[in-house]
Amino acid sequence: MDNANELLNLSEEEMVSLWRRVMHLDPVRRECTVERDDGIDVDGLLRLHLRQWYAQLLRTAPLAWLPVEDLRTQVTLTASTDGVVTATLPVRCVRPVEWQLAGWQNSVTEFATPDSPLARRQHSPWTRSGTERPAAVLHGHRLLLYSLPPGVTPVLALARCVAAPSNGHYALRHDALGTLPRWEL
Repeated sequence: MDNANELLNLSEEEMVSLWRRVMHLDPVRRECTVERDDGIDVDGLLRLHLRQWYAQLLRTAPLAWLPVEDLRTQVTLTASTDGVVTATLPVRCVRPVEWQLAGWQNSVTEFATPDSPLARRQHSPWTRSGTERPAAVLHGHRLLLYSLPPGVTPVLALARCVAAPSNGHYALRHDALGTLPRWEL
């Protein structure tokens, strides 16, 4: 990870424990034990909310808070005869951050939606972006990269993405913990 030295790397159990503390759900010490078998599974409920919170964090939080990796070795590229390159994003890619094909003079850091004016301009070879000012249009788990000269084999120079950690842990910067939901007493 590019910014791994700044990120916390917590297991799911550590995150559940953290959420219990933040939400004031840790039991108060009273020197006695009470057991019930008809209550709700608080840890299971917290796990569900935790996964939803983290997925939202990966989609929307500032990049400095998140694991950003170069996933170019995990991307599949196909090129059309007119120089448009289709990149199939790896499963771990939550959102693209910075992409560059070999031969492009600049990288792309803004990813257009299919209905944007920039995306519509890519339909015509006369208004399509080229190697000087390339463009990228995000279609779900595919990224259309515009463009390369016809007949050139596409090679990724860079494919930085916000990436879900492969080990199932929660990688985030300490600042992101401020977005944890709180239950005030």
